[in-house]
Amino acid sequence: MPIKKVGSPDPKYLAATDILISDMSNINYDFLLFNRPIILIANQWLRENFPDLGIKTDLNGLEDAIERSIKNPGEFEKQRKYWHKRTMYKPDGNSSYRVINAIIERSRIKNPFILLIHGNNEVSKVHLDPLYKVIKKRNIKCDYTRFFDKKKHDNIGNLICISTHNQLLGNIRNSYNVHIDHSVKGIGVTDFQKQLEAYKEVNYYPLTNLHITEGEVSYDKTKKLLGPNSKRVIMVGYPKSDTLLELNTMENKKSVFKELEFNNYNLLIAYAPTGKYSYPFKQGASLSPQVIYKLKRISAKYNYNILVKLRSGLAFRNRIRDKLRRYW
Repeated sequence: MPIKKVGSPDPKYLAATDILISDMSNINYDFLLFNRPIILIANQWLRENFPDLGIKTDLNGLEDAIERSIKNPGEFEKQRKYWHKRTMYKPDGNSSYRVINAIIERSRIKNPFILLIHGNNEVSKVHLDPLYKVIKKRNIKCDYTRFFDKKKHDNIGNLICISTHNQLLGNIRNSYNVHIDHSVKGIGVTDFQKQLEAYKEVNYYPLTNLHITEGEVSYDKTKKLLGPNSKRVIMVGYPKSDTLLELNTMENKKSVFKELEFNNYNLLIAYAPTGKYSYPFKQGASLSPQVIYKLKRISAKYNYNILVKLRSGLAFRNRIRDKLRRYW
């Protein structure tokens, strides 16, 4: 039965996907880069608050939504292009170069030493990897590390620290600190007020000198979140888009199909949920045993290649493993 699951943020899977099934996840905005069909498993909250990136359906209509997407892949093309333009700035394969150039220009540091801090987080690495490639090509001195090591890094001159999490930059004082968004942000979130309160509570991250946002929507949101530090926000591009574009090839698709033992003659349909149903602050989340069971039945009936792409992170995977075990 051609249905598999992975818990990896590796962009190769999304680039190989022909139809995406999701919910309120930001992965929808990544997928807009390819202008391919999206199906949203929608409860009432999602129907009312999330943009029409594709067919919104409940579980009973999922099978018909897949057939409709196969027969008419361009049905929501106008909406997809609109939201792609609003959420991703200049996805031309050169975003990482523009980001590095903007950081060096804003910092006014000549001959910098750049520290990329990933926190041992696989999602962070996905967003920092394309920057690392550019830094190495430009022969800029660099260290790609888990955390800032005070003994090792505190006395480095001309230091620029880059991370996808403000918390990893919070205690670094002798450097120019840069935060990179770790996903494409769009509309349709439930915790923005909580985010506002959190930013205010930490005094709007005073030690983060620059915030790189990937699109118009994220730019506006981040300026609101940063309050008095809103002038530290710029919009120059989304580094991960460089990787996604590089992987948008038949060679990558064949490699993914071989890895997952999928039928090369069939489409790849990926289900990538935000989290389990009623996940805190994620009112549009959809993951449940019922969804997995439905996908297995659809896969068996039509011999579709279906990939269940779970959020990365061992803790998250362990929490849902027992609930879903009997459906695999």
